[in-house]
Amino acid sequence: MATTLENNHWDTLIDVIQRSYKIKKHVDFFRWQQDDLAKIFPHDVLIAVWGDFNKGTLNYDVSSNIPGIRTQSLHESSGHIDHLMSDLYQRWLANSERWYRINNFSVDSDADGVPAFFNNQLSVINSLLVYGVRDIRGNNDCLYIFMDKQSEFPITSSVLGMFMPHLDAALRRIESLESADAEEDDLSEYHVQGLSDREHEIIHWVRMGKTNFEISMILSISPNTVKNHLKRIFSKLDVSCRAQAVATYVPPKLN
Repeated sequence: MATTLENNHWDTLIDVIQRSYKIKKHVDFFRWQQDDLAKIFPHDVLIAVWGDFNKGTLNYDVSSNIPGIRTQSLHESSGHIDHLMSDLYQRWLANSERWYRINNFSVDSDADGVPAFFNNQLSVINSLLVYGVRDIRGNNDCLYIFMDKQSEFPITSSVLGMFMPHLDAALRRIESLESADAEEDDLSEYHVQGLSDREHEIIHWVRMGKTNFEISMILSISPNTVKNHLKRIFSKLDVSCRAQAVATYVPPKLN
């Protein structure tokens, strides 16, 4: 299955890559990853895990649309989740250090030892994509685990090969979220119900009674783009229509 980029939309990919150069802190990365990267590679959760997988000394950063799946949660239960990550790492090595997918993923059958709170949240995940980066000098190999509710990831090697080095470089430029306490408030605010800045804008105008066409005019985007954003909003809020979304949505607090 090919992505839209396989249909001569490489300009979108170039734009996403260029925006990655502006990332200077963690909240910038999360916004880029959810607002920009999602255009070419939709996914619900990204877990970056790095360290010495053989010794089990691992660190985590998480970007998630699913409530409860956060960096701090993984650090608090690292002794359990490390088991799953080590297993994914061994699969990557066995696959000659090439990226791989696990389609039709099931927590019950594929994630033994995962703590109960994480297990429950992951019950909606149906596929994984694992991309590894070898770090021989620092002995801090890194895995990027993309998770999605779809049964499989529509991605190709050419697309991954273009954007993953830039994603990896961006994360290595910023401080680990575990020690970036000053950004916790920004991230928690950004992650209100897992919505991006643009999605907050769109649901705001939906609450004001605006149609897709009116929202497209206000935000200078196409009606089809508004429609696609609404689909993701409905998925994140676990609703099926505008009225349910308005009733479920919790606006961010104003400073």
